[in-house]
Amino acid sequence: MARDQPVAGTASRRPAPERTAAIHHVPHRLMAAATGGLLVLGLAVAACSRSDTTQPATSTPTSGPVRLDGPAGTPDKVDGMWVLRDVPYAPVSPAQRLDLYLPEEPPATDAPSAADASRAGTGLPVVITIHGGAFALGDKHDDLPVVRALVRAGYAVASLNYRLSGEARFPAAVQDVKAAVRWVRAHAADHGLDPDRIAASGASAGAYLAVMLGTTPGVTMYDDPALGNPGVSSAVQAVVDFYGPVNFSSMDDQLRANERCAASDAGHGRPDSPESRFLGRTVAAVPQLVRVASPLNYLGRAPLPPFLIEHGDADCTVPHRQSLELADALRAAGAPAVEVTIVPGAGHGGAFPTAERMPAVLAFLSRALGH
Repeated sequence: MARDQPVAGTASRRPAPERTAAIHHVPHRLMAAATGGLLVLGLAVAACSRSDTTQPATSTPTSGPVRLDGPAGTPDKVDGMWVLRDVPYAPVSPAQRLDLYLPEEPPATDAPSAADASRAGTGLPVVITIHGGAFALGDKHDDLPVVRALVRAGYAVASLNYRLSGEARFPAAVQDVKAAVRWVRAHAADHGLDPDRIAASGASAGAYLAVMLGTTPGVTMYDDPALGNPGVSSAVQAVVDFYGPVNFSSMDDQLRANERCAASDAGHGRPDSPESRFLGRTVAAVPQLVRVASPLNYLGRAPLPPFLIEHGDADCTVPHRQSLELADALRAAGAPAVEVTIVPGAGHGGAFPTAERMPAVLAFLSRALGH
């Protein structure tokens, strides 16, 4: 993998034996990742997830239904991009929709060139983008600035909605994004996509889901056959993580250790926190469930893709030490590449300079997907 260039205010990357690891940051202490196996509990959680609903979904499609077993209807051309809107990737919830953006006009459904390109490995690489919103809010249109940058660089982009915490608790959202990857891979030939070059990107809660895609290949509890395309792989070949949480139990202690943050910011253990609502239980009361929900729990079970991790050291919503904790654990688990940038003074969401970091994201994806 090519060496990355130093980022202003950060340290340059140093290669490690047999894998490439990078941390660009201000001085910090790396935290060890505590992981363990609790899949029995996880399987029980998975078994009840589809029926555990408390209120209607807040994420709904913006147009009428289209066929689940084939490509969506007529594409639109918007801002130089072709888009197939509100394609259902699973049959359980109206939230299970994606918009598929393409840098060129999509081929006809029966066009042999699309299938030939997919089989020959010359189809478009795909980036799955997953919106944030504390697991409770947000919409796939929130990612449009990132989508535009990716499409202009020649990527196809599948921008997802998924079941939010008001509709279904963990692991429903993880199962949804897995189902979306399976749909993209199963329908790659319909759209001229490369099923072997799929990356996942997300911010905040969406980054958690992207990281779960990268760390749980083959974990049965997350590949729900009722969501469609059973037997199709939901693995991804690269992950871009913008300031995502990975260990709900350590967030408050990490916030308290950050002198930039107030004591009141350390509220992730409360019953009404986003993470508690996502789990359906108070974080502090269910350490075993917290461990099952953490991507750190699954490291070392299967080969990992390359990871790019971006975070700000002034983030008082998701502490930047979450990303350091993840990077440390990924390196220990043998990830082929781990590139981390801790941006001095950057905060969460709109306070993070995503647009400025997109060149680094595109460079990483180019290396990881060979585009």
